[in-house]
Amino acid sequence: MIYTGNYEECNVGNLISISGDKGRSVGFVGKSIMELAPKKVFWNVWKENIGKIPEEENTMFYVQHYYDEVLSQVDVMDLLKDEVSPVLLCYEKGDKFCHRHVLAEYIQLEYGIIVNDVKIAHSGIITINPRPAYIKQMLLQAMNRV
Repeated sequence: MIYTGNYEECNVGNLISISGDKGRSVGFVGKSIMELAPKKVFWNVWKENIGKIPEEENTMFYVQHYYDEVLSQVDVMDLLKDEVSPVLLCYEKGDKFCHRHVLAEYIQLEYGIIVNDVKIAHSGIITINPRPAYIKQMLLQAMNRV
C-alpha cells in the first residue's frame, strides 16, 4: 500500500516528506524523497498567479509542470522500492489542491496501484480523505492521454 497525507493529519506510520523544505516549517524531522517535490521555479509562478488568473488555468499550469519536470523524470516505484506502506506527506489538508494528489493519480495510472489520501490518528486509525476529482483529468491531459 502507498498513501498520501499531510503533516498535521498523519501522526504515525512510515511518514515521508515530499515537500521542497522536507516539512521543516512544521517541525517534521523524518525521511524525505526530494525527487518528488515540486520544483521551486514553477511552484513560485503558480503561487504568484493565485487570484490573478483563473484557478483552473493556474492548476493546469502546475499539473503540467509537475508532470514534465518531476514525474516524467523519475521512476517513482524505484524511489519507493525499499519503503513499506509509505505515507507521502506535504502541507495541504484534505482535498485542497496539492502535488501529492497528482502524484497519487500518476501512481495509479502508471503502475495500477491505488493510493489513498489519509488521516492517521496517534492510535493508528486510518481515515480516507477524498481527492479532488479534477486531478485525474488534468493529469491525463498533461500526459497527452486525452
